[in-house]
Amino acid sequence: MGEVIKNLGWYLIVFVVTLSVVAGVVGKNKALNQLLDECKDKDATHIDLILDLEHENARLTDYIHNIEAENAILSSCCANGGLQPDTVILD
Repeated sequence: MGEVIKNLGWYLIVFVVTLSVVAGVVGKNKALNQLLDECKDKDATHIDLILDLEHENARLTDYIHNIEAENAILSSCCANGGLQPDTVILD
């Protein structure tokens, strides 16, 4: 019986250390879960931003194509001296 009481102090120390480790792991797990939730929210925000930028890019690309078409028409008009394609020059 004296041996059990003698080792009881060590068992108590091991038990307290084990509880401390478990509490630390649980606390860290909660902190990591909170960080994960924050990252998911940021990811959703970034995905929304990417989709908005893709839409804006498509709109600007259409605008550029329209401007290029108008530029091609103006360039062809200037290339023939400002005359319309159906204009006939009489000598």
